Amino acid sequence: MRVIAKGRKQNGWSIEKICTGYGNGLGGCGARLLVEQGDIYETNSSHQGETDYCRTFKCPECGVETDFKDGEVPGSIWDKTRKW
Repeated sequence: MRVIAKGRKQNGWSIEKICTGYGNGLGGCGARLLVEQGDIYETNSSHQGETDYCRTFKCPECGVETDFKDGEVPGSIWDKTRKW
């Protein structure tokens, strides 16, 4: 195999996402982003005594947070983002 054009160095897992504000009142700007492992952090929401934990990223363009849907981030990545 040959490299036709060099790419950038890969820093762990990444995924292409659109800034939507999903899980945070919507209002995202629609920017197309390459979200890398280090950009993901945990947020939580409590309702009626139950707490939901989410994997979240913050858009560098508009500052809106967008949650990942269940299953979008591999479990091994999720374990590395948990802070407790």
